[in-house]
Amino acid sequence: MIQVNVKKSKHEDRILHITVKGHADYNQPGKDIVCSAVSALTIGAVNSVEKLLNIDLEPKQNKKDGGYLSWQIIKLDDPHTDSQLQLLMKALIESLMMIEEQYKHYIQINIETSQ
Repeated sequence: MIQVNVKKSKHEDRILHITVKGHADYNQPGKDIVCSAVSALTIGAVNSVEKLLNIDLEPKQNKKDGGYLSWQIIKLDDPHTDSQLQLLMKALIESLMMIEEQYKHYIQINIETSQ
């Protein structure tokens, strides 16, 4: 199962950290539509932030085995760019939640609110 862990701030409704780990095991590698969808969304979001906002999220990943991607979202000094960054991350979470609705045995999203 793919585990998506999201940390949000309690007071500002900000996404602070995202970790995606595991494999869906919906189908064999190369034919697993759940893994493919989650990978496309998460890698696409990280790449979009870099291309569109010129921000390197410095994601950590397991290049050997795959199945792991994690990044922290810092508050930016420019409020407009910070708002755009948060919107992209919230859009990612919403998209992942749509996958979870259809494939709840293969992906689980956990949202933790911190102080």
